[in-house]
Formats: sequence, structure tokens, C-alpha cells
Amino acid sequence: MDVDLEVLIAEAASSGWAPGPSRRLADGIESRIVVPLSSRLRAALGHDEAAQLARVIAWERCLELAVNPPEAGVSWGYLANLVRWRLKDAVRSELLRRQRHPLCRQPPDRAIVQQLSLGSHLERIISELELEGLPATTGRRLTGVAADGPPYYRAAIIARLRHAGASGEQAEGLAWLLRGGAGGASALARLAQGQKPEEVFTDPVVRRWVWAAAGRDLRFFGRPSRLGHRRAAGLARLRAA
Repeated sequence: MDVDLEVLIAEAASSGWAPGPSRRLADGIESRIVVPLSSRLRAALGHDEAAQLARVIAWERCLELAVNPPEAGVSWGYLANLVRWRLKDAVRSELLRRQRHPLCRQPPDRAIVQQLSLGSHLERIISELELEGLPATTGRRLTGVAADGPPYYRAAIIARLRHAGASGEQAEGLAWLLRGGAGGASALARLAQGQKPEEVFTDPVVRRWVWAAAGRDLRFFGRPSRLGHRRAAGLARLRAA
């Protein structure tokens, strides 16, 4: 497809993402992004998995570019780089997981649902933050900052969030929700694997990440413990005596 990416995105967005323009954009993604994927990425992630992940990443980035395009404009090469960086980050995470936890792999106990929309998972995370008191507009802005890479390792995500004005606790919480770490999968990854949202967000560890990202986990803010209050009260009584 020789049509410029910028034209296809503009047509789809101006039509309200109608089926016709959206189909043309999807066909362009298939021919210009998915088909030319490198054999290394396909071998590392699996042929079907790599193609499906590339489609999801490319489509979500097109939705973002329609709202907030870069000053230099967009092109198929620009989108291909974004997709390739995200796929490389997924490969790196998978390799680290296999190296550090070779005996913890278990076969999935449920079928992984195909054609998942990454945007719906992000919206679910944003709604959980909103329930804990973080405005939805702030949650979407910080989520966009976290996903605007590369690189996509956790320290870089935290640095981007701090630069965008998030507190250290919020940056840590969002990084864990979206990126996870060597010790556990992120909430986003668990949702993408087909786990039910109720199962994911009732996990005490995930709840702590949500509280931190929303600014509600008081342990991150150095709130004095009850023991600290008692000691302070005892010192006050001694001084008064």
C-alpha cells in the first residue's frame, strides 16, 4: 500500500473510525508493518503471537497519533520503529523470565483470547485508578507517558513519569502496573493473557500498585506508624513531667 500513513490516519479519524477507512488503515498496517516483521522476532515470540502483537501495538499507536501527532509528522517507518521497539522489549522480558525462573513455568489453565484490544486493558487500569481517586484525565496522561518509549524497561518508565510530574510513588506504582518486574507479571500482561479483571485487581500485590499509582498507599508517603505515634506521645508526657 502506497498511501501515506498520515493520510490513512486522518481519513479514519475524521470518519469517526468508520469501517471503510479503518479497514484501509488495517490493511496498510498488515502490508507495511506485520508482513515485513523480522524472522528473529517471529522465532522468539512465535509466528502468530508476533504478528498479533504487532497489529495491536500498531493500531493503538495509530489511535494515539490521531490525537497527538509528533511535530515532525508520522510515516510508515516511524510506526514500524515503534512496533519493533515494543516487540524487542517483549522478547527481552521473555528471555529474562526464562533465565530467572526456569522451573516456574506452568501450562496455561485457560485459553488465551485472541484479538484482544490493548486499549481496553489500559482503560480498565485507568478506571481502577479513578476508583481510588486519581482523575481519569491524569491517569490517561500518565499512562501515555509511560508507554511513550523507547526504552521500555521499568527504570526508564519511572524516569519519564517523574519528568512528567508524577510523584516517585505514582511512578513506581504505574511502572509495576504496566511493565511489572522480574518477580511478577504486570497487571497489563495478566489481563492480556486472559485473566479476569476481578482476579487481577483483587490480588493484594496489584492492589498495592494501584494505591501507589493513585497516591493512596500511605506507606509510600512515610506516614508514621502507630508505634511512632505512641513513642511521640510518651516523649511528650516525659517532657511535660
